[in-house]
Amino acid sequence: MESTSGSDLGRVTDSEAQEHPEKRTTSLSNEAIAWESKASNGCEASASNQQEQVWNPNEHCLELDGVRGVAILTVTLYRFCKELDPSASPVLDWIKDASVVGSRGVDLFFVLSGFLITGILLKTKSSQGYFRNFMVRRALRIFPLYFSALALCLWVLPACLGTSVFDVPRNEQAYLWTYLSNVRMSWENAWCFGPLDHFWSLAVEEHFYLVWPLVVFCLSPKALLRLSIALVIGVGLVRAAASLRPEWSVAVDVLTLFRCDALAFGAIAAILMHTLRAADQVARIRRVSVLALPVVLLVAVGLTLLGKRFLTIPHTVIPMACAAALLVLVTGPKLGLLSRIMQSSTLRWFGRYSYGMYVVQLPLMTLLPLATMSTVLAAGQSSPIFTGLGYVFGMLGLTSAIAWVSYNAMEKHFLALKKHF
Repeated sequence: MESTSGSDLGRVTDSEAQEHPEKRTTSLSNEAIAWESKASNGCEASASNQQEQVWNPNEHCLELDGVRGVAILTVTLYRFCKELDPSASPVLDWIKDASVVGSRGVDLFFVLSGFLITGILLKTKSSQGYFRNFMVRRALRIFPLYFSALALCLWVLPACLGTSVFDVPRNEQAYLWTYLSNVRMSWENAWCFGPLDHFWSLAVEEHFYLVWPLVVFCLSPKALLRLSIALVIGVGLVRAAASLRPEWSVAVDVLTLFRCDALAFGAIAAILMHTLRAADQVARIRRVSVLALPVVLLVAVGLTLLGKRFLTIPHTVIPMACAAALLVLVTGPKLGLLSRIMQSSTLRWFGRYSYGMYVVQLPLMTLLPLATMSTVLAAGQSSPIFTGLGYVFGMLGLTSAIAWVSYNAMEKHFLALKKHF
């Protein structure tokens, strides 16, 4: 008996072809059809992969981790570049001027938060334990690091190091423990928390977490969209009017009432993505976003570089640009260039540890200012560029390391508890 190998199955032998030529012709025809079908299916699969949209409400979006990474890198580099001496070198002068774009990184954080939180709330709106689960999950993410950082800066470091750099926030610590630092700043019309001034943005986020779940629960998506648009318009107008009064000069930058429009921009993007699912609707959103983004982004960058208030118009235009960019990303193809950039492992790494980096960077700058570190960095070097950039990237590395330790030693253990809610 002749054995037949796997490669011979379904193949016509030469002897069979000589005896039955029509069999060979039929076999070749069938093979051609099979190969054509296989190639067609492969092309369709490839086209399907190319057309697959970035945003899927039922899956974790890796690209948004990358967006978070972009936000924290711009904010962190801006903070550390503020320490540079522009008179020491034209290069440092240019770097410091360019880094001011990072001062608006918090707007990107707000827009992204509005997008993600609104999406979560819309998705879980009809689920049991809607309020409890959301609040507990947010608390597990935010509270451990926030309150640990407060305890460290207000109690532990002053006691162990004998430092007085945290005396200012210690005198106002009741507002920090209760997430009211931005309210205190607005009332005093001053940045009155020293190395913890940046906690104003965490207060804004917390106020949003407390109010927005009830708003989403009570309104239909259409009504929620109308309210979000009204917030964008109304807050922009009220803030512009308030900016004309000197006694409101800090409030327009930090008070939740005056900064919630950035979160509303993110909410608008989320509502659109969760309610307009048809391919033609998504395509329409993408077209509008792609057309609007260059114009809005140009205006936003220009206003940022000019550093002028312009009736706080940048507080409206920059979040608008961030929301447009976010929509361009999430409506784009999964294999598109922008998606691949945002899926970068480096950006996603920084995105994972962005919360810790944001919390620790300003206290770290206070403890290790450039003036103190310059003697170490400049040892054997006379270049101010080397000293300045060494400080910036050294502090970036140190900030990242502390955030990594915080996440792995503490935060991730609390995050693991979220599966129960």
